[in-house]
Amino acid sequence: MTTPLARRLLLMGSVIGLLSTLSACGRSDTKTNIDLYAAASLSTAMTSMAVAFENEEPNIRIVLNFAGSATLVEQIKQGAPADVVVFADDKQMVDLVENGNVAKDSVTTIATNTLTLIVEKGNPLNITSLSDLASPQIRTVLCDIAQPCGKYSDHILQRANIVVEPRSRETSVSGVTQKVASGEADAGIVYVTDALANASKLDAVSIDKSINVSNNYPIAALTELSITEQKAAQTFIDFVMGEGQKILNDYGFLSP
Repeated sequence: MTTPLARRLLLMGSVIGLLSTLSACGRSDTKTNIDLYAAASLSTAMTSMAVAFENEEPNIRIVLNFAGSATLVEQIKQGAPADVVVFADDKQMVDLVENGNVAKDSVTTIATNTLTLIVEKGNPLNITSLSDLASPQIRTVLCDIAQPCGKYSDHILQRANIVVEPRSRETSVSGVTQKVASGEADAGIVYVTDALANASKLDAVSIDKSINVSNNYPIAALTELSITEQKAAQTFIDFVMGEGQKILNDYGFLSP
C-alpha cells in the first residue's frame, strides 16, 4: 500500500520531470536558425565550420544548403529563405547586390582558391597535362559555363589554346568530381580543394600557374533579416573570418 509520503514523493518526481522536459523544450525553441547557402566547393569545409561554430554558439543553429553559385542566386531571387550566402565568385554576389538582396558594404572575402585537373585514381590513361583533353578519346566533364567553376575552366582552356568538347556540363563542381570518381569520365577541371577532399578516389594533375586562375569566396548576410537574425548572422560571419580561417586552411583554401 502506497503511503501519503510516497505518493507525494512520486508526484514531486513527476512534476520535476515534466518541468525538466518543458525547460529543455524551451531551450531548444530559443535557438536562432541561420540558413547558409554556400557554393558546392565549400561543402566539406562549411560542414566542419558549422559544427565548430555551434559548439561555441549553442543558441545558433546553422542550416546548410550547398549548390553551384549560379543555382543559389536563382534560388534566392525566387524567394528561398537564405540568411547568409557564400559564393565561389564575386559575380554572383554582385548580382544579389544589384538585386537588392545584399548590401554592398556588407560583403567580405573569406578565402581564395585555384583549379586543377583531376583524373581517375591511378591515372590509367596517363593524362599529364591539359593538352591531353583535346583528344576525343578522353572523356572530359566540366562545370556548366554559368557556374564559376565552368567559367574559370573555359578561361584556362582558352589561355592554353586548347579546344575541348566535354561529354557533359555539370551544375556544380561536385558533379564533376563524382563523374570522374565513378569512372563515368576520364578527366575534369575542379578546384584544388575538391581534389584534396576526394584524394582517396581521384588523382590531381596540376595546371601551370601561367594559365591558372584564382577565385574569391565572398560572404554576406541578406538584407531582410530580423534584428535577432542579423545579430546571429554577423556572429557567424565574424567566426568565419576569425577562428574559421584555420578550418578553411585545413581544407586547402587560402586566406584572402
